[in-house]
Amino acid sequence: MSLKSKITKIIAKAIRGGLKITNHNATSLPGYVAYKLDKNILDELSKNTKFIFVTGTNGKTMTTHFLVSILKEKYDKVYTNESGSNMVQGIITTLLDNPSNEETIAVLEVDEANILRIGKNIKADYIVFTNIFRDQMDRFGEIYNIFKKIISGVKIMPKAKIIANGDLPIFSYPQMDEFDKVYFAIRDKKDEAYDYSLDPELNSDGILCPKCQHILKYKLNNYSSLGDFACPNCDFKSPKITYKLDKKDRLEANYSSFYLGNEFYEINVGGLYNIYNALAAISCAKELGLSYDEIYRGLKNQKNVFGRQENIQIYNKNLIINLVKNPTGLNQIIDLMLLEKEPISLICLLNDNYADGTDVSWIYDSYYEKLKDLDIKDVYVSGKRKEDMKRRLEIAEIFKGEISEFDYENDINDIISNTKSNNIYILSTYTAMLRLRELLKL
Repeated sequence: MSLKSKITKIIAKAIRGGLKITNHNATSLPGYVAYKLDKNILDELSKNTKFIFVTGTNGKTMTTHFLVSILKEKYDKVYTNESGSNMVQGIITTLLDNPSNEETIAVLEVDEANILRIGKNIKADYIVFTNIFRDQMDRFGEIYNIFKKIISGVKIMPKAKIIANGDLPIFSYPQMDEFDKVYFAIRDKKDEAYDYSLDPELNSDGILCPKCQHILKYKLNNYSSLGDFACPNCDFKSPKITYKLDKKDRLEANYSSFYLGNEFYEINVGGLYNIYNALAAISCAKELGLSYDEIYRGLKNQKNVFGRQENIQIYNKNLIINLVKNPTGLNQIIDLMLLEKEPISLICLLNDNYADGTDVSWIYDSYYEKLKDLDIKDVYVSGKRKEDMKRRLEIAEIFKGEISEFDYENDINDIISNTKSNNIYILSTYTAMLRLRELLKL
């Protein structure tokens, strides 16, 4: 390691230590400073390390955590950007402790817009594609722009093996033909139609055939545009599936179980979207040669994840915190909330900072109306766009009483202490969630 890199590393670690002592988030700033001081710092931090990138719109963080938990069953040292800080500065911070003289493995959640930038410094051995949905329209535009960015990044890593979601049509586009790849999918026969006669879910993205532009039809539609698809006009269809989930066993609010052939797996979170995340992790682990027992134990032992159905006890209340950032992800969380049998209090935090996406119109493409089926005792909104959030919930008519606006910077602790229900669901955009954790000292 060069003298410049050594000094840079010392400075970055000192910043990280200072932030932790003062109870501040230490995921990005140390890496940001390090990158400013030494543009080649990632080259030094990544020596002798096998890298797995996890990218896509939704599910990056959860898939990463599943995979890390599995790999810890086999490897002594597994590095990861644990809080989901998935741009260059967060990845640099993650690797500050990575020894250059030992062989290690790292699972990195990589922002889909930054895979090219990261790939110039770190070459992945494996890349997991979770999905691509409409997200942060001000930053990405349509899903085809996101796909183009990911493909551009993969092209500079020609030796990487891709593990892709075979239920998403865009991952079978001709641009994928040049890569070494395998696919995973959910194909529960009890949900299948007799033939390819089903329409995708309303407002789905990427349902046009890339060859002839006809609307795709489905034999199985799990949600959104995910499922067993085929073009009614040409030969474009679902790819060959290597890792197939054959049967969903139990789907509960905080538990799921399923089968891959004769292999039984269980995870301590609910939601079909989390089964997809677990399947992505299983598929990657199998490509790495891990055994069934190692994979099973890793999934079973996986704990609470930052802002992803994160369950926290505070003020004698049960908080369930979920990050929300686009319609497809939010709709899946809403479907999961509908499994709740007890009364709830609802807190929605909506910011429009750059990391959240400055365009918040996506809240109108989400199915908040479904929440009226829950026993909601009180509703609170906060954040930079709290007025917009309040208006959307009023339109959805999920609550007959007054929806209360508040300042989460000053009042979040009082609000949580005084909710009418002991079961509190918090739906929060990214920057609000980060600040929430600091305010609650989590």
